[in-house]
This record gives sequence, C-alpha cells and structure tokens, in this order.
Amino acid sequence: MFVTLVFFVLALVGFVFLVISMFFFGHDVEAGADADVHGGGPSFFSIRSMAVFLTSFGAIGAIANHYFPARNATALISSLLGVMGGVIMSSVYLLAMRMIYSQQASSLIEDRDLVGVEGRVTVAIPENGIGEIACAIGTQGARRLARARQAISEGAIVRVKEVHGDTVVVEPVA
Repeated sequence: MFVTLVFFVLALVGFVFLVISMFFFGHDVEAGADADVHGGGPSFFSIRSMAVFLTSFGAIGAIANHYFPARNATALISSLLGVMGGVIMSSVYLLAMRMIYSQQASSLIEDRDLVGVEGRVTVAIPENGIGEIACAIGTQGARRLARARQAISEGAIVRVKEVHGDTVVVEPVA
C-alpha cells in the first residue's frame, strides 16, 4: 500500500508540473541545457517532457503495484513497468510536439533571401538616388527602398544585387 501511495504521489507531482508549465511557460523550457543544443523543437530534457514521464511513471507504477499478484517483487516490477510506460508516453509526446513544431512557418523575409530576386520598380530610382521596388519571394511580397548606379524608370524589371540594411542595390534586367 505504501509503494502504491509513493507512485501515486509521483504521478500527482508530474501532473502538477505539467499543468504549471502550460500556464507559466509559453514555450517548452529546457532543464539545465542550452536551447540551441538540440537544433530547435522540444527535447527529452524539457520540463513538459519530464513531467509527462513522471506522470506516466507514477500512474503506471501505481496501477501495476496495485494489481500485480507477486508481492515479493512488486516494487521492482512496478518500477520497471513505470519506466517503460514513462519512456513510451514521453516518446509519444515528443513525436507529437515535433510534428506540430515542424509545421510552423515564418513570414519573415531574410535579407539574404532577396539577393538575386527580380522585382519591379514602384518608385523611379534616380541616378545614385533612392527609389522603391516590389518583389515576391515564394508567395510573400516585399517592398524595399532601392539604389542603383543609373537611373531606372518606374515599372522597369530589376534584379537585387546586394542588401545594405533597409536598402537594396539593384540593376536593370537586360
């Protein structure tokens, strides 16, 4: 009975950590590891993953201890079953979270993505002056201030050669 109570308390502690992490941690927080170590996404050492493991370990251990017939090795067998169940449930959690994480997309256009892209001049660019271009990267549209070594009229097609802060350097497409 005491061993079942210990497993139940472990399951309860894990569940409480899981609930707390949902309300107070916006993202999966790493426990003692740098977030860049695993390359993004949830890892086994996140608070939520460990909470899922602890909850599963405690719940499966308590159930196994209560219903397992052999009383002399119940704690050891229940612990082994709890570890197996905890690993399985944490793995299911991680697979589901990684699948969700892989579906995330960003609508940000990086400066390096603009180099080589063709666009249309929307505000004429005077010689050594500033105008504006509009271009598309995939399905995302972008407008940028543009400079050129020569005057380029509105509506002309240009190619981005360089990016300097907010401004792109363009040349006409021949």
